[in-house]
Amino acid sequence: MKQTKVRTPAPLLTLSAGDEDWTAVPRLELLWMYQQMALIRAFEMKLLALKDANLVNGPVHSSVGQEAVAVGAALAVRREDKFCGTHRAHHQYLAKALSACAPGGYDPLRDGLTDAMQAHVLTLMKEIMGLADGCSGGRGGSMHLYNADIGVAGTNAIVGGGVPPATGVAWADKMLGRECVTLCFYGDGAVYQGAVHEACNLAALWKAPIIYVIENNQYAVATSRTEGCSAPHLCQVATAYGMPGFCVDGMDPVSVKSALRHILADPANLPCVLEIETYRHYHHAGCIPGSAYGYRSKEEEAEWQRKDPLTRFEASLRERRVGESQIEQLRQQAHACVEAAAGAILETTTTGATVIRDCLWPTAESAVCGLRDERTLEIGPFAEAATTECTREIKFPDAIAAVTGRWLEQDHTVVVMGEEIANMGGGAYGATKGLAARFPGRVRNTPITEAGFSGLACGAAMNGMHPVVELMFSSFGLVAADQLFNQIGQLSHIYGGHVSVPLVVRTRIAAGLGYGAQHSMDPVALFALFPGWRILVPTTPFDYIGLFNAAMKLKSPTLLVEHHGFYGEKGVIPDGPPDHTVEIGKAAVRREGKDVTVLAYGWGVRLAERAAAQLAAEGVSAEVLDLRTVDDAGMDYEAIGRSLRKTGALVTVEEAQACNGIGSKLIRACEQRWFDDLDAPAASVNALDIPLGVSRRLELMCLPDVEKTAAVIRKAARREV
Repeated sequence: MKQTKVRTPAPLLTLSAGDEDWTAVPRLELLWMYQQMALIRAFEMKLLALKDANLVNGPVHSSVGQEAVAVGAALAVRREDKFCGTHRAHHQYLAKALSACAPGGYDPLRDGLTDAMQAHVLTLMKEIMGLADGCSGGRGGSMHLYNADIGVAGTNAIVGGGVPPATGVAWADKMLGRECVTLCFYGDGAVYQGAVHEACNLAALWKAPIIYVIENNQYAVATSRTEGCSAPHLCQVATAYGMPGFCVDGMDPVSVKSALRHILADPANLPCVLEIETYRHYHHAGCIPGSAYGYRSKEEEAEWQRKDPLTRFEASLRERRVGESQIEQLRQQAHACVEAAAGAILETTTTGATVIRDCLWPTAESAVCGLRDERTLEIGPFAEAATTECTREIKFPDAIAAVTGRWLEQDHTVVVMGEEIANMGGGAYGATKGLAARFPGRVRNTPITEAGFSGLACGAAMNGMHPVVELMFSSFGLVAADQLFNQIGQLSHIYGGHVSVPLVVRTRIAAGLGYGAQHSMDPVALFALFPGWRILVPTTPFDYIGLFNAAMKLKSPTLLVEHHGFYGEKGVIPDGPPDHTVEIGKAAVRREGKDVTVLAYGWGVRLAERAAAQLAAEGVSAEVLDLRTVDDAGMDYEAIGRSLRKTGALVTVEEAQACNGIGSKLIRACEQRWFDDLDAPAASVNALDIPLGVSRRLELMCLPDVEKTAAVIRKAARREV
């Protein structure tokens, strides 16, 4: 067998700073490097003391030992460049903040820490302690930091979970013509997370200006790098994506800065992976050494302590004739700044206890702010098909393509992404027909990486774009669950409402087509489990256009659910551009009645309408409400109550299995609100609680049909228990 060595498409290099690199750093900058490292160290040690005093709620993942990584990185980039980090990011936040507000000609010995610098230290301490004036309103705490003004584009508590959004942040800068670079920090424990690989691949394909900085501190909690990673060097993963890979000593800020400047000097280096080798002096969280837990030795810790970035840098300063008194002055400035921040937060009670000042806590009223865009009544005027002149007939998929194209035409920040959407004449079911040719580069095929492209869309939305994401089948949302629910649905709120996530996810329900259980899920109940999402289910072309427009006008995450059964239907819309808006949170009465209220969404509306038509011949009068908005926050309880007070009986109809439906939750809510108006037990129509089979006979047996629906409605209308 002949063997030919496969060449790697990009280099793997170890970078190191030499004497010439040190000589190139001005004396004032060396002092500034030390000042920042001393401040970060003092800040972290104070936090650990506050945690021990039970004044910090939640974990404190300190960066003691890793200060040089952040300081070198922050000095290598500009204010407009961005940092995205992990749960261990205090040092990155502080270094980015301090560098961002250092004035020209700054001399740390002469000028001290400026008011702006001290304000950033106080803001971060307040955030970690859960206070209202923290950078994320006290909601993020130690792990979820955001401050657009200084270029901190979000840190993340999920290991590897922040990498796809960071990739989207960088890609948005490219798409919007900004000359910015994003540094995405993550640890050795995240290197083999699937979402990380998905994001890196997208960055390489789409040329995102991002540096994936692997902050290799040797341990993921208590799992060593050698136990968790098979590659000799973590930066070797770069070759899988055709990216350059680099490695540098992270105990020296000059080496880190020089490495990043070297990378940034050549645009061809981006995107890339930079492994920075460093060490976490303490355990994963808290102030106890890792050796106390037995997963590393005291000898190993002592060896790394001899490489401590502050100790090493102090020796280098002395070699360059910086006096001990000057080094001590910088230490004292750092200590005084941190103590002043703590003093502004804490007070002593009459009993001598140290407590947080009561006036600094967030108010109860502020807790709900920032979860979603609540301007639902400001995006009108609103239209309804019953009161609008509609003379143009259109297929359901053509309505999707028309309104999507209208937004691409009007708003340059809109981009559409998903699997195959630019192929086959408009994707798997024609919903993007003609759009790829009209809007090149803005209607994008993605790899089969739902977590990667959903997370990328999240970051892009946070950084000025308005993505429309297609999940080919709703079941695939489970693959992207972390990005959909931990990230997209929550980040706006977690970051104190200081950033919005204007993003629309479209997805398809394929029940009844023989795709089987893994392609046929109804996603409504799943998305309804998590805060932050609006869930819209249009059943006509008119409503699709109107609800899509409403979703795009609001700056928060929205799920649009499409049932395959509607793709073959036609409906009427107004002539002219598809610009009408349907009000979110407003149900539509599809059929009036007096004996029973039927609440339905999606294909359940068709089942209910057809069943009600059959039952009318028997003298049963069913009122059918198309809910349209099905998240609990947007549910039209006013219309539901009006109908129930008239009929006194309730049936819910949905195609989802009962275990995966919203019917039981909806019934409970109605019984709590209108118990005295109901004179019969509520009932629900659902698929059987088993996975849908591919067999046509088995699938039809599982799914509700018109006859099954009519039987349940009939019993409720006649008050038959």
